Amino acid sequence: MAVITIILQAFGKYHDGDFNVNGGYLYITIIYNFSVSLALYALFLFFFATSDLLRPYEPVLKFLTIKSVIFLSFWQGMVLAILERCSVIPNALFIDGHEVGAGTVAAGWQNFIICIEMFFAAIALRYAFTCTVYQEKKNDVIPPMQSISSGLKETINPGDMVQDAIHNFSPAYQQYTQQSTQDVTQQHGTNGKVSTGTKGSRKSDKIMLITSDDEL
Repeated sequence: MAVITIILQAFGKYHDGDFNVNGGYLYITIIYNFSVSLALYALFLFFFATSDLLRPYEPVLKFLTIKSVIFLSFWQGMVLAILERCSVIPNALFIDGHEVGAGTVAAGWQNFIICIEMFFAAIALRYAFTCTVYQEKKNDVIPPMQSISSGLKETINPGDMVQDAIHNFSPAYQQYTQQSTQDVTQQHGTNGKVSTGTKGSRKSDKIMLITSDDEL
């Protein structure tokens, strides 16, 4: 969709906030909105299906912080585009006197609001992704980073995603996740009620799951 957007812009068929049926923005927005909504629905289904297995990792705050940045920013931009279409966001004059369109003004508001929101998102991420899980393995020998270039290479390397996909869909991993789900369910009781437990018990569940995953 990003490539299609660039091509449409090159031919003058894409303008931010322009819902004209002869332009590409309307159709791009419809496809994006359908895709984003379907992805969010699928993630909710995934969470409900794996809630028992993921409970030791406390995924709710992680889910909300990451996905709110992605999904809410998209819908926020769409609302600003609608406001621009309804003439709520007017045109502006640049310093040298050249007129700046309402679409550019709406995009500027979107960027400004996102910068403000990222401050609060950073605070939420600090509590969602704590370092305590990794500190539990502080005795492990971690090789130092060779160079900045090697770190960047590992960051953009898609090989880990391919290996993770093969690992997740392998029969051995499916058997492991089923067994782990049964273990976690038994630890939380068999009377149909989930006990809150203590912080130490949740940490033990984390160690159990992480260690079992490493042993595969």
